[in-house]
Amino acid sequence: MGSNIKLENNHKKDLIGYVTVRKFAGYALPVPMQNKLLRYYCSEKKFNYVLPLCELHLKGNYMSLYGTLERTPINGDVGMASIYMFPKNTNKFYSLNAIIKKKRIRFHFIFEDKDLNHNEIDDFYLNSQMRYFTANKSKFKLE
Repeated sequence: MGSNIKLENNHKKDLIGYVTVRKFAGYALPVPMQNKLLRYYCSEKKFNYVLPLCELHLKGNYMSLYGTLERTPINGDVGMASIYMFPKNTNKFYSLNAIIKKKRIRFHFIFEDKDLNHNEIDDFYLNSQMRYFTANKSKFKLE
């Protein structure tokens, strides 16, 4: 008299989302849309989606990003819409990056279609910051 119910064994990894109400890379993407993108990404890549903490709209405040990294397990995965959601301030980035490296966190950037391990984040971040440098180059006068 066995049951016909078959329990599915879920061995998917978790992907912890990170969303923000701030503009990034010229986008003002509502938080529900960011969640929808991350949820779809997880479905496509066979991850369990873990709902994110939402960043407050305070200039230069990245408390939720720090909180996200703190709650991410060693060798865990974090998903975000774009690399441009990281702080422009490189000192803040390197403070975050110390946690990323220590915990060996893997990042998934949807807009850039990149999935990077903790050792690849530095170069990708620095390359992304070149966008701001070239956008501001007209402010510099060469004589």
